[in-house]
Amino acid sequence: MLMDEKKWKIEFRYYEKPASGYILPKLGQGWEIHYGADTPDTLHYHNLFEFGYCYHGSGTLTISDQEHRYHDNCYTAIPANIPHTTESDPGSICKWEFLFVDMASFIRNEMKGLHMSPEDLLSVVDAHGTMKTMEHHSRMGTLIRLMIEECRGSGEYYEESLKGYLRAVVIELIRLSEERRLRSLGSRYERYIAHTLDYIGKHFHEDLSIEDLAKVSGLSESHFRRAFEESTNMRPVEYLNMIRIEAACRMLLKEDLAMTDVAYRVGFQTSSSFNRNFKRLTGTTPLQWKLRAIREGGIKKGLNIRAMKGWEVEDWINSANPRKNATDTGARGRE
Repeated sequence: MLMDEKKWKIEFRYYEKPASGYILPKLGQGWEIHYGADTPDTLHYHNLFEFGYCYHGSGTLTISDQEHRYHDNCYTAIPANIPHTTESDPGSICKWEFLFVDMASFIRNEMKGLHMSPEDLLSVVDAHGTMKTMEHHSRMGTLIRLMIEECRGSGEYYEESLKGYLRAVVIELIRLSEERRLRSLGSRYERYIAHTLDYIGKHFHEDLSIEDLAKVSGLSESHFRRAFEESTNMRPVEYLNMIRIEAACRMLLKEDLAMTDVAYRVGFQTSSSFNRNFKRLTGTTPLQWKLRAIREGGIKKGLNIRAMKGWEVEDWINSANPRKNATDTGARGRE
C-alpha cells in the first residue's frame, strides 16, 4: 500500500547527538516489543540517521510511500527526516535494535579524500531509506551487526573500530545507490552501450582507453564499466580485444603483412600484447592460425561477434579450430 492511500499522522522524534563519537546505540530488552501498538497510523522521522536490525518477528515496515514485509534477519538504513514506521503482525513480539548516527558530521569529518565531496556523499546517502535481508544483502547487514556488538561491548579502541565499520557502511550505501540508479535507467543503458559498440567497431584500430569509451557512452567511468558488463557479459577491454582479433584474422587472410604490422593496424601497441590476446582467443599464434586457415581453405563460417544482453557469442574468429567456443574466450553467453 502506498502512503498516499492511507491517512497518516506524522511526528518528529528527536535524539541528542552522541556525547562522543558519532553513534547513539539503542539496544537491549526494551526494544523487544510489539511495534506500532501505541502509535497506530503514525509515521515518524528523526534528526539522525537510523540503522535497525530485526533479530526475530514479522510485520510491516513503511518507509516514505512504500511498504515492506519484514521478518527475521532484516535490517534498515533510514536517513534523517525520512518518515517511517514499524508495525508488528498481530501477536508478534519483535526484537529490533537500533543505531542512530550523526551521519552529516561523520561524512564531513571522516570521509574526505574520496572521488566525491562530503556534500555530494551526503546527498547520495540521504536520498533513500531501504530495508534489506541478510539472505540477499549480507555485507551491509553484517557491518551493522558488528557495530551493534562493538557498542554493546565498548572495548579497547571502541571508537576507532566503529569509525572503520561505519566508513564501510557508507561505501555500501553508495554502492546501493549506484545499483538503484542502474536499475532505474534500465534499457537506457543498453542504448548507451549499443552506441559504444558501434564506436568500437569504427575506431578499434585507435589507442582507446576505458575513459575514452566512457565519454562516448555519456556515462561516468564507473557506471560505464558496470553497465557494459551488465549489457554484454564482458568487460570493455575483452570486447575491444575480440573486435581487434577478428579484424586481425581478416587481415591475415587478405594481406601479406608482417605480424608486427597487423598488430599495429588493429590497435595493439605491442607485438607481445597482440600475440598474447590472439592466442588467448583462438588457442594458437597468429602465424599458426594463418597457416591452418590457408591450408583448410580460409574461415569456413562467417565471423560473427554479437554482444548485447541475452545473446550468445558464438561462431566467430576460431572457425579454424571448431572445438574452441565463446566460453573459452572468457565471454560468457547469457541465458
